Amino acid sequence: MKKILYFITTSNWGGAANHVYELCRYEVQQGNRVYLIVGSKGELYDRVKKLNVHVLVVDSVKRNISPFNDIKSIFKIRKIIKKINPDIIHLHSSKAGVIGRLACYKLKNVQVIFTVHGWSFTDGIPSKMKKNLYKIIEKCVAPLTDYFICVSEYDKNLGLRDNILKHKENNYSVIHNGTRVSQRKKVLVNRNNKLNLIMTARFSSQKNQRALIKAVSNLDQNKYKLSFIGNGPTEKECKNLCKELNLTTSVDFLGFKDNVGDYLDKNDIFVLSSYYEGLPISIIEAMAHGLPVIASNVGGNSELVENKINGFLVNDEDELLNSIKFFINNPQKIREMGRKSKDIYMNEFTLEKNLKSIDSIYNKLIA
Repeated sequence: MKKILYFITTSNWGGAANHVYELCRYEVQQGNRVYLIVGSKGELYDRVKKLNVHVLVVDSVKRNISPFNDIKSIFKIRKIIKKINPDIIHLHSSKAGVIGRLACYKLKNVQVIFTVHGWSFTDGIPSKMKKNLYKIIEKCVAPLTDYFICVSEYDKNLGLRDNILKHKENNYSVIHNGTRVSQRKKVLVNRNNKLNLIMTARFSSQKNQRALIKAVSNLDQNKYKLSFIGNGPTEKECKNLCKELNLTTSVDFLGFKDNVGDYLDKNDIFVLSSYYEGLPISIIEAMAHGLPVIASNVGGNSELVENKINGFLVNDEDELLNSIKFFINNPQKIREMGRKSKDIYMNEFTLEKNLKSIDSIYNKLIA
Protein backbone atom coordinates (compact mmCIF):
# COMPACT_ATOMS: atom_id res chain seq x y z
CA MET A 1 0.00 0.00 0.00
CA LYS A 2 1.33 3.42 -1.03
CA LYS A 3 0.78 6.64 0.90
CA ILE A 4 0.24 9.52 -1.55
CA LEU A 5 -0.18 13.23 -0.80
CA TYR A 6 -1.53 15.52 -3.52
CA PHE A 7 -1.29 19.31 -3.34
CA ILE A 8 -2.99 21.84 -5.64
CA THR A 9 -3.35 25.59 -5.13
CA THR A 10 -7.15 26.00 -5.30
CA SER A 11 -10.32 23.93 -5.52
CA ASN A 12 -11.62 25.91 -8.50
CA TRP A 13 -12.76 23.42 -11.11
CA GLY A 14 -10.66 23.18 -14.25
CA GLY A 15 -8.33 20.85 -16.11
CA ALA A 16 -5.77 20.46 -13.30
CA ALA A 17 -8.46 20.01 -10.63
CA ASN A 18 -10.23 17.41 -12.76
CA HIS A 19 -6.93 15.57 -13.18
CA VAL A 20 -6.23 15.58 -9.42
CA TYR A 21 -9.75 14.29 -8.71
CA GLU A 22 -9.27 11.37 -11.11
CA LEU A 23 -5.87 10.56 -9.58
CA CYS A 24 -7.35 10.53 -6.07
CA ARG A 25 -10.21 8.33 -7.22
CA TYR A 26 -7.93 5.89 -9.02
CA GLU A 27 -5.40 5.52 -6.20
CA VAL A 28 -8.16 4.95 -3.63
CA GLN A 29 -9.54 2.19 -5.87
CA GLN A 30 -6.04 0.64 -5.94
CA GLY A 31 -6.21 0.38 -2.16
CA ASN A 32 -3.71 3.17 -1.45
CA ARG A 33 -3.84 5.79 1.32
CA VAL A 34 -4.59 9.18 -0.27
CA TYR A 35 -4.38 12.72 1.13
CA LEU A 36 -5.08 16.06 -0.54
CA ILE A 37 -3.98 19.59 0.42
CA VAL A 38 -5.85 22.52 -1.15
CA GLY A 39 -5.65 26.25 -0.56
CA SER A 40 -9.42 26.72 -0.46
CA LYS A 41 -12.74 24.92 -0.49
CA GLY A 42 -14.56 24.58 -3.79
CA GLU A 43 -15.71 22.07 -6.38
CA LEU A 44 -12.61 19.87 -6.14
CA TYR A 45 -12.81 19.85 -2.33
CA ASP A 46 -16.50 18.87 -2.46
CA ARG A 47 -15.93 16.03 -4.92
CA VAL A 48 -12.87 14.56 -3.24
CA LYS A 49 -14.56 14.62 0.18
CA LYS A 50 -16.97 11.99 -1.20
CA LEU A 51 -14.02 9.65 -1.78
CA ASN A 52 -12.06 7.94 0.97
CA VAL A 53 -9.52 10.80 0.95
CA HIS A 54 -8.37 12.94 3.86
CA VAL A 55 -8.59 16.58 2.65
CA LEU A 56 -6.74 19.42 4.38
CA VAL A 57 -7.31 23.12 3.64
CA VAL A 58 -4.31 25.44 4.11
CA ASP A 59 -5.96 28.80 3.54
CA SER A 60 -2.69 30.75 3.55
CA VAL A 61 -1.97 29.28 0.08
CA LYS A 62 -2.84 31.99 -2.47
CA ARG A 63 -2.53 32.06 -6.26
CA ASN A 64 -0.56 35.33 -6.33
CA ILE A 65 2.89 35.85 -4.85
CA SER A 66 2.53 36.89 -1.19
CA PRO A 67 5.78 36.53 0.81
CA PHE A 68 4.07 36.44 4.22
CA ASN A 69 1.42 33.88 3.21
CA ASP A 70 3.89 31.86 1.16
CA ILE A 71 6.37 31.44 4.02
CA LYS A 72 3.52 30.64 6.40
CA SER A 73 2.23 28.01 3.94
CA ILE A 74 5.66 26.38 3.56
CA PHE A 75 5.95 25.77 7.30
CA LYS A 76 2.33 24.57 7.63
CA ILE A 77 2.69 22.11 4.77
CA ARG A 78 6.08 20.89 5.98
CA LYS A 79 4.44 20.09 9.31
CA ILE A 80 1.65 18.17 7.53
CA ILE A 81 4.16 16.22 5.44
CA LYS A 82 6.15 15.21 8.52
CA LYS A 83 2.95 14.03 10.22
CA ILE A 84 1.62 12.05 7.24
CA ASN A 85 5.04 10.78 6.12
CA PRO A 86 3.91 9.99 2.56
CA ASP A 87 5.82 7.86 0.07
CA ILE A 88 4.91 10.27 -2.72
CA ILE A 89 3.99 13.96 -2.74
CA HIS A 90 2.55 14.93 -6.10
CA LEU A 91 2.28 18.67 -6.79
CA HIS A 92 -0.07 20.34 -9.26
CA SER A 93 -0.23 23.98 -10.43
CA SER A 94 2.70 26.37 -10.36
CA LYS A 95 2.18 27.87 -6.89
CA ALA A 96 1.64 24.51 -5.19
CA GLY A 97 4.66 23.24 -7.09
CA VAL A 98 6.94 25.90 -5.62
CA ILE A 99 5.56 25.87 -2.05
CA GLY A 100 5.40 22.07 -1.95
CA ARG A 101 8.98 21.59 -3.08
CA LEU A 102 10.31 24.14 -0.60
CA ALA A 103 8.29 22.45 2.16
CA CYS A 104 9.99 19.13 1.30
CA TYR A 105 13.52 20.54 1.48
CA LYS A 106 15.86 17.90 2.99
CA LEU A 107 12.97 15.66 4.07
CA LYS A 108 13.95 12.00 3.75
CA ASN A 109 11.96 9.07 2.35
CA VAL A 110 9.53 11.16 0.30
CA GLN A 111 9.59 11.32 -3.51
CA VAL A 112 8.53 14.70 -4.92
CA ILE A 113 6.74 14.82 -8.29
CA PHE A 114 5.68 18.02 -10.04
CA THR A 115 3.19 17.85 -12.91
CA VAL A 116 3.62 20.71 -15.35
CA HIS A 117 0.13 21.74 -16.46
CA GLY A 118 1.75 24.47 -18.55
CA TRP A 119 4.80 26.37 -17.27
CA SER A 120 4.17 29.64 -15.43
CA PHE A 121 6.58 31.29 -17.92
CA THR A 122 5.02 29.73 -21.03
CA ASP A 123 4.90 31.58 -24.35
CA GLY A 124 1.76 33.72 -24.56
CA ILE A 125 1.85 35.18 -21.05
CA PRO A 126 1.74 38.96 -21.65
CA SER A 127 4.02 40.22 -18.86
CA LYS A 128 7.72 39.78 -19.66
CA MET A 129 8.69 40.71 -16.11
CA LYS A 130 6.44 38.00 -14.63
CA LYS A 131 7.74 35.42 -17.11
CA ASN A 132 11.34 36.12 -16.15
CA LEU A 133 10.52 36.04 -12.43
CA TYR A 134 8.67 32.71 -12.72
CA LYS A 135 11.52 31.26 -14.77
CA ILE A 136 14.04 32.16 -12.03
CA ILE A 137 11.78 30.64 -9.36
CA GLU A 138 11.38 27.40 -11.34
CA LYS A 139 15.14 27.13 -11.80
CA CYS A 140 15.64 27.54 -8.05
CA VAL A 141 13.20 24.76 -7.06
CA ALA A 142 14.00 22.36 -9.92
CA PRO A 143 16.80 20.61 -7.92
CA LEU A 144 14.21 19.81 -5.21
CA THR A 145 12.17 17.76 -7.70
CA ASP A 146 12.60 14.00 -7.97
CA TYR A 147 10.48 13.74 -11.11
CA PHE A 148 8.72 16.03 -13.59
CA ILE A 149 5.61 14.97 -15.49
CA CYS A 150 4.90 17.16 -18.52
CA VAL A 151 1.39 16.95 -19.95
CA SER A 152 2.64 17.80 -23.44
CA GLU A 153 5.72 17.57 -25.63
CA TYR A 154 5.44 21.33 -25.92
CA ASP A 155 5.96 21.78 -22.16
CA LYS A 156 8.83 19.28 -22.13
CA ASN A 157 10.60 21.16 -24.91
CA LEU A 158 9.98 24.50 -23.20
CA GLY A 159 11.47 23.15 -19.97
CA LEU A 160 14.55 21.88 -21.82
CA ARG A 161 14.89 25.12 -23.78
CA ASP A 162 14.93 27.23 -20.63
CA ASN A 163 17.18 24.81 -18.71
CA ILE A 164 14.59 23.81 -16.08
CA LEU A 165 14.67 20.21 -17.28
CA LYS A 166 18.07 18.72 -18.01
CA HIS A 167 18.78 15.85 -20.41
CA LYS A 168 21.43 14.37 -18.13
CA GLU A 169 19.06 14.12 -15.15
CA ASN A 170 16.63 11.82 -16.99
CA ASN A 171 13.94 12.64 -14.41
CA TYR A 172 11.10 13.74 -16.66
CA SER A 173 8.61 12.29 -19.11
CA VAL A 174 5.56 13.28 -21.09
CA ILE A 175 2.25 11.77 -20.00
CA HIS A 176 -0.65 13.21 -21.93
CA ASN A 177 -3.79 14.12 -20.01
CA GLY A 178 -6.73 11.77 -20.37
CA THR A 179 -10.45 11.68 -19.80
CA ARG A 180 -13.20 9.10 -19.61
CA VAL A 181 -14.47 7.36 -22.71
CA SER A 182 -17.91 8.61 -23.74
CA GLN A 183 -20.35 5.74 -24.28
CA ARG A 184 -22.90 7.99 -25.95
CA LYS A 185 -23.58 7.88 -29.68
CA LYS A 186 -23.56 11.39 -31.09
CA VAL A 187 -26.37 11.88 -33.60
CA LEU A 188 -27.29 15.57 -33.49
CA VAL A 189 -25.30 17.44 -36.12
CA ASN A 190 -26.13 20.91 -37.46
CA ARG A 191 -29.62 20.72 -35.95
CA ASN A 192 -32.17 23.40 -36.94
CA ASN A 193 -29.78 24.28 -39.79
CA LYS A 194 -27.58 26.08 -37.28
CA LEU A 195 -23.97 25.34 -36.42
CA ASN A 196 -23.91 24.68 -32.68
CA LEU A 197 -20.64 25.87 -31.12
CA ILE A 198 -19.56 25.26 -27.53
CA MET A 199 -16.65 26.43 -25.39
CA THR A 200 -16.11 25.02 -21.90
CA ALA A 201 -13.53 26.98 -19.92
CA ARG A 202 -13.16 29.22 -16.90
CA PHE A 203 -13.83 32.84 -17.83
CA SER A 204 -10.42 34.49 -17.59
CA SER A 205 -8.15 36.66 -19.71
CA GLN A 206 -6.10 33.54 -20.55
CA LYS A 207 -9.04 31.72 -22.13
CA ASN A 208 -9.90 34.77 -24.28
CA GLN A 209 -13.62 34.18 -24.77
CA ARG A 210 -13.74 37.73 -26.21
CA ALA A 211 -12.00 36.57 -29.39
CA LEU A 212 -14.70 33.98 -30.07
CA ILE A 213 -17.49 36.46 -29.37
CA LYS A 214 -15.95 39.01 -31.75
CA ALA A 215 -15.47 36.32 -34.41
CA VAL A 216 -19.10 35.17 -34.39
CA SER A 217 -20.32 38.79 -34.46
CA ASN A 218 -19.32 38.73 -38.14
CA LEU A 219 -21.70 35.84 -38.91
CA ASP A 220 -25.38 35.72 -39.79
CA GLN A 221 -27.06 34.97 -36.45
CA ASN A 222 -29.42 32.53 -38.17
CA LYS A 223 -26.43 30.35 -39.04
CA TYR A 224 -25.07 29.51 -35.58
CA LYS A 225 -25.67 29.17 -31.85
CA LEU A 226 -22.78 29.62 -29.37
CA SER A 227 -22.84 28.27 -25.80
CA PHE A 228 -20.33 29.06 -23.06
CA ILE A 229 -19.97 26.77 -20.04
CA GLY A 230 -18.01 28.06 -17.08
CA ASN A 231 -17.73 31.02 -14.78
CA GLY A 232 -14.97 33.34 -13.66
CA PRO A 233 -13.75 36.93 -13.44
CA THR A 234 -14.26 37.92 -17.11
CA GLU A 235 -17.79 36.49 -17.46
CA LYS A 236 -19.55 39.82 -16.87
CA GLU A 237 -17.26 41.59 -19.33
CA CYS A 238 -18.09 38.98 -22.01
CA LYS A 239 -21.82 39.29 -21.36
CA ASN A 240 -21.58 43.05 -21.77
CA LEU A 241 -19.67 42.59 -25.03
CA CYS A 242 -22.50 40.39 -26.34
CA LYS A 243 -25.02 43.10 -25.45
CA GLU A 244 -22.94 45.73 -27.25
CA LEU A 245 -22.77 43.52 -30.35
CA ASN A 246 -26.48 42.55 -30.16
CA LEU A 247 -25.67 38.85 -29.80
CA THR A 248 -27.84 38.02 -26.80
CA THR A 249 -30.16 35.74 -28.80
CA SER A 250 -27.34 33.75 -30.44
CA VAL A 251 -24.92 33.42 -27.49
CA ASP A 252 -25.83 31.58 -24.27
CA PHE A 253 -23.96 31.78 -20.96
CA LEU A 254 -24.83 28.55 -19.15
CA GLY A 255 -22.59 28.93 -16.07
CA PHE A 256 -20.67 26.14 -14.37
CA LYS A 257 -21.92 22.61 -15.12
CA ASP A 258 -20.75 19.31 -13.67
CA ASN A 259 -22.34 17.30 -16.51
CA VAL A 260 -20.37 18.83 -19.39
CA GLY A 261 -20.74 15.67 -21.49
CA ASP A 262 -24.50 16.22 -21.82
CA TYR A 263 -23.83 19.62 -23.39
CA LEU A 264 -21.03 18.41 -25.65
CA ASP A 265 -23.44 15.88 -27.13
CA LYS A 266 -25.89 18.65 -28.04
CA ASN A 267 -23.32 20.62 -30.02
CA ASP A 268 -21.41 20.28 -33.28
CA ILE A 269 -18.06 22.02 -32.80
CA PHE A 270 -15.84 22.64 -29.77
CA VAL A 271 -13.86 25.89 -29.68
CA LEU A 272 -11.01 26.99 -27.40
CA SER A 273 -9.61 30.45 -28.13
CA SER A 274 -6.94 30.68 -25.39
CA TYR A 275 -3.80 32.81 -25.43
CA TYR A 276 -1.78 29.95 -23.88
CA GLU A 277 -2.34 26.36 -22.72
CA GLY A 278 -0.66 23.21 -21.42
CA LEU A 279 -2.69 20.26 -22.73
CA PRO A 280 -6.38 21.16 -22.22
CA ILE A 281 -8.58 18.43 -20.79
CA SER A 282 -11.55 20.35 -22.21
CA ILE A 283 -10.37 19.55 -25.76
CA ILE A 284 -9.76 15.91 -24.84
CA GLU A 285 -13.33 15.69 -23.45
CA ALA A 286 -14.70 17.16 -26.69
CA MET A 287 -12.73 14.61 -28.73
CA ALA A 288 -14.03 11.79 -26.53
CA HIS A 289 -17.53 12.94 -27.49
CA GLY A 290 -16.70 12.98 -31.20
CA LEU A 291 -16.54 16.73 -31.80
CA PRO A 292 -14.27 18.47 -34.29
CA VAL A 293 -12.16 21.11 -32.55
CA ILE A 294 -11.17 24.67 -33.41
CA ALA A 295 -8.33 25.76 -31.12
CA SER A 296 -5.66 28.42 -30.83
CA ASN A 297 -2.32 27.20 -32.10
CA VAL A 298 -0.69 27.44 -28.66
CA GLY A 299 0.88 25.09 -26.10
CA GLY A 300 0.06 21.43 -26.55
CA ASN A 301 -3.06 22.04 -28.67
CA SER A 302 -1.22 20.84 -31.79
CA GLU A 303 -0.75 17.46 -30.06
CA LEU A 304 -4.55 17.13 -29.91
CA VAL A 305 -5.73 18.83 -33.08
CA GLU A 306 -4.37 17.75 -36.45
CA ASN A 307 -5.03 20.73 -38.68
CA LYS A 308 -7.76 20.02 -41.25
CA ILE A 309 -8.01 16.40 -40.01
CA ASN A 310 -10.07 16.62 -36.81
CA GLY A 311 -10.41 20.39 -36.74
CA PHE A 312 -8.40 23.56 -37.17
CA LEU A 313 -5.50 25.27 -35.39
CA VAL A 314 -5.89 29.04 -35.66
CA ASN A 315 -3.46 31.90 -35.11
CA ASP A 316 -5.77 34.92 -35.04
CA GLU A 317 -9.42 36.02 -35.08
CA ASP A 318 -9.63 35.95 -38.90
CA GLU A 319 -8.55 32.29 -38.98
CA LEU A 320 -10.99 31.56 -36.16
CA LEU A 321 -13.83 33.12 -38.14
CA ASN A 322 -12.87 31.32 -41.36
CA SER A 323 -12.77 27.95 -39.55
CA ILE A 324 -16.31 28.47 -38.26
CA LYS A 325 -17.45 29.51 -41.74
CA PHE A 326 -15.90 26.31 -43.13
CA PHE A 327 -18.21 24.15 -41.00
CA ILE A 328 -21.24 26.33 -41.79
CA ASN A 329 -20.57 25.86 -45.51
CA ASN A 330 -19.51 22.20 -45.24
CA PRO A 331 -21.79 20.56 -42.64
CA GLN A 332 -20.92 17.08 -43.96
CA LYS A 333 -17.38 17.61 -42.60
CA ILE A 334 -18.66 17.82 -39.01
CA ARG A 335 -19.31 14.11 -38.68
CA GLU A 336 -16.20 13.13 -40.66
CA MET A 337 -13.82 15.26 -38.55
CA GLY A 338 -15.67 14.26 -35.39
CA ARG A 339 -14.89 10.60 -36.08
CA LYS A 340 -11.22 11.52 -36.50
CA SER A 341 -11.32 13.26 -33.09
CA LYS A 342 -12.72 10.11 -31.48
CA ASP A 343 -10.07 7.93 -33.14
CA ILE A 344 -7.20 10.17 -31.96
CA TYR A 345 -8.66 10.20 -28.46
CA MET A 346 -9.00 6.41 -28.28
CA ASN A 347 -5.41 5.89 -29.43
CA GLU A 348 -3.70 8.31 -27.07
CA PHE A 349 -5.84 10.18 -24.54
CA THR A 350 -7.95 7.75 -22.52
CA LEU A 351 -8.05 8.24 -18.77
CA GLU A 352 -7.01 4.64 -18.09
CA LYS A 353 -3.78 5.07 -20.05
CA ASN A 354 -2.99 8.33 -18.25
CA LEU A 355 -3.59 7.01 -14.72
CA LYS A 356 -1.71 3.74 -15.23
CA SER A 357 1.31 5.62 -16.60
CA ILE A 358 1.42 7.91 -13.55
CA ASP A 359 0.99 5.02 -11.12
CA SER A 360 3.90 3.21 -12.76
CA ILE A 361 6.10 6.27 -12.06
CA TYR A 362 5.04 6.15 -8.39
CA ASN A 363 6.10 2.51 -8.19
CA LYS A 364 9.38 3.16 -9.99
CA LEU A 365 10.32 6.04 -7.65
CA ILE A 366 9.40 4.13 -4.50
CA ALA A 367 11.35 1.09 -5.67
